Amino acid sequence: MKKSRSLLLLGVAALGAGVLTGCGNDVKDTGQVIILWSTFNDSYQTVINNVIRSFNKKYPEYVVRNIKQTGSYDDLKNMALKGAAGGDYPDLIVAYPDSVADFITAGIAQDITPYMDDPEIGWNQDDKNDIPEGYIQEGQNYAIPGTYSLPICKSTEAMYYNRDILIGLDLSGEDDSINDGLPLTDEYIQNLTWNELLDVLCPAIMAYNDRQTENKKILVPSPDYASNWAIVGYDSDDNFFITLAEQYGLPFTSINQKTGMGSVDFVEKNSDGTFNDVSEDYMNLMKKLANAYNKKYLTTSGIIGKRANYVFTTGGMLFSIGSTGGTKYQFNDSDKKHQDIGVAPIPQVDLNNPKAINQGPSIAFLSRGATEEIIDSHAKGAWLLYKEWSSKDYATQWAMNTGYAPIRKSVATTEEFLRYSDPDSQQEKTLERLNALNARFVASNIDALFSSPVYAGSSKARTGVSGIIADILKANLDPNTKDFENKVREIFQKGYKNAI
Repeated sequence: MKKSRSLLLLGVAALGAGVLTGCGNDVKDTGQVIILWSTFNDSYQTVINNVIRSFNKKYPEYVVRNIKQTGSYDDLKNMALKGAAGGDYPDLIVAYPDSVADFITAGIAQDITPYMDDPEIGWNQDDKNDIPEGYIQEGQNYAIPGTYSLPICKSTEAMYYNRDILIGLDLSGEDDSINDGLPLTDEYIQNLTWNELLDVLCPAIMAYNDRQTENKKILVPSPDYASNWAIVGYDSDDNFFITLAEQYGLPFTSINQKTGMGSVDFVEKNSDGTFNDVSEDYMNLMKKLANAYNKKYLTTSGIIGKRANYVFTTGGMLFSIGSTGGTKYQFNDSDKKHQDIGVAPIPQVDLNNPKAINQGPSIAFLSRGATEEIIDSHAKGAWLLYKEWSSKDYATQWAMNTGYAPIRKSVATTEEFLRYSDPDSQQEKTLERLNALNARFVASNIDALFSSPVYAGSSKARTGVSGIIADILKANLDPNTKDFENKVREIFQKGYKNAI
């Protein structure tokens, strides 16, 4: 791997772009300087400062420069890439997987595996078992073997539902197979497959709604969304496509481990790599979704033109699938009528093999130094700082102060987190109660996480599929016709062109 040509501490120009924070600044510059870049707000910085204090006591030979930069995660990545030629970039940086792929291409990514596995300073087996497998896999799911990132700001998707309406709803008159003929319960909703949701529950809910008088209907969207309501809404169109592909075992993208080259696989291709056709499995899945959309069972943000949670919080949906990092958007402070919100796993294909997308930025490790000795010193310090940050105590502080999913499984068993995630300790129909439910959910569903392979340009694949489902459904075609199949082929082909 290409190494940086010189060891230069962050210059005045780069420092001017950010705010220097952290207890490392209280230590004299007599040791090896380790630089961290993030865009975290002040409440997050409080935890980081606590980590740095603890780290300094254990490893006084290191000085931490914790630099809060302005701008987006993309801005952060571009600053590091721009500074690569002169060594003006950090040892640790908050980054999404696509950015890490760019660091690998630029030759500045650091494989942290040797330090993570080191018998003296690395994680022991209990530590490794405590870190969710999906997080480790994401950090290793790149074109070149190694561990280039580890978890920090992780989230997934959940299905938020209107408990006021759904819990206790008796649908036995419409379909007595639902919940064994009993009224709906949280347990039933938290164990839904797509088949049960779209083929059984939604038809029964729609039939129930249709036979109610106007003042008793359970789907009552605000006038702003009168034409965009549905029983279920999905916030992220690209996550929807990618998650369905993973759950149904359909191809999306892959990496050739010999060449390191990525491949876009959601269409059938000719020998020269051009579009050939849509597989029968994908075609059948699109038919299923179109049938659900045409009957008002399902819609997406790409169809509505705004996030589905807007319709959910105004009474036009009973279920809203969205990021656990954006729980507050599933709650409407201005209307207390429908605010008892439940949190459930997203629907699955196989309840025994659940799949939910792993999302959010990680800590990426960058290689800084002119010699192997200096590079090793930086990498070791960066690893030790992350190791402290990801310890059980600080992982608990981080999860509670940021709302992100715990880095470690054991966080869910700590007294502090159990109190924090106890919904019964919060007032009913409040955002605090929903946050507690959400915290409990993310801590107990970590093992379901998956991530897609990441390679240079893999972000284009996500862009390519982002409009496929919405464009197909908006066509409003009968899924049992040739016109529908031709439209699916046309839209998949367009998505493929945008993805490669």
